[in-house]
Amino acid sequence: MSPARLRQWTLLLVIWTAFGLLLAGQQTIASTLRGAPVPWSTSLFQWMPVAYGWALATPAILWLGRRFPFRHGTWRRSALVHAIACCVLVFVLSLGYTLHVVHLLPASGAGRPPFDRAVQLFVAWVLWDAFLYWAVLSVGSVADNERRASRLETQLVEAELDALKMQLQPHFLFNALHTIGSLVRSGDREHAVRVVAGLGDLLRRMLDGARRQEVPLSQELDFVRAYLEIEQIRFRDRLTVDVAAEEGVGDAAVPHLLLQPLVENAIRHGIAPRAAGGRVEVRARRVGAALELVVRDDGPGAANGAPGLERPGVGLANTRARLARLYGAGGTLDVSDAAGGGVEVRVTLPYRPAPGAESSAR
Repeated sequence: MSPARLRQWTLLLVIWTAFGLLLAGQQTIASTLRGAPVPWSTSLFQWMPVAYGWALATPAILWLGRRFPFRHGTWRRSALVHAIACCVLVFVLSLGYTLHVVHLLPASGAGRPPFDRAVQLFVAWVLWDAFLYWAVLSVGSVADNERRASRLETQLVEAELDALKMQLQPHFLFNALHTIGSLVRSGDREHAVRVVAGLGDLLRRMLDGARRQEVPLSQELDFVRAYLEIEQIRFRDRLTVDVAAEEGVGDAAVPHLLLQPLVENAIRHGIAPRAAGGRVEVRARRVGAALELVVRDDGPGAANGAPGLERPGVGLANTRARLARLYGAGGTLDVSDAAGGGVEVRVTLPYRPAPGAESSAR
């Protein structure tokens, strides 16, 4: 039995045990007030089987509620099914109670067949027990609706995250193809072939993580290194890169394709406009319960006439949106002027190991 199913059965037993204790206590008090007290132990043996009968019937009631819900166009059929099921359940409980009491208190069953007593109890109990039946049905319906709403919300969030990730991929592919086209037009076929091969490797890596929102940091850093190899072919000696992670953080979970658009943004605004080129650094380290990722360039920065800290493009906006969806307030992205010049993008997210990840920080 799964832990979730075990918790459900435990909750059912607790609820219906409390119900049985309530019935037993009610009978003990009422009989005492009438001057013919029934012992507490006798009341328990009399009413607890009824309570546990309801406990056993509850899963069947909930199943019928899911099988015959009250929806437009089918509510009449559902109402009839539940009315029949309720009457059958109440009669079975009445018959079981009658047989149990006759066995427990033989004098109580003298002179009347058990079936007749069961019919009498059915008439006496049907309204109260019908209320219990519909209460169980209603609680189950509310719980099912909440579960469906939760699943739908989860699916919508996953769909939104997938849409954000898919926006990044065409943007990246367009830039890579533009690089290949530029190399072909310049006659540099050797480097064009290398970029095509590198692009093929990147596409494979993208497909490997396509079904996952999070991957190990080591895998994300490998992807960034492969991407930067293509960019270094494009910029030649105008681009210097440095990718490093603190030891032991390679197994941390990070959003798939998190760093690549940030690196691309740094190259586009901090390196490409300068004839002398520049340097891009990627750093990763653990800070307490958080993972900190930094992408820094040594370009002019906002203070010296760069396009501004909030550089335009899909990369920053999508990264912020994905962090908010995945981590809420625990995922942040800050953009600022770097201390030694250029722009620094700092991403902070909760530190936790990726499922099945092996530490391979470099």
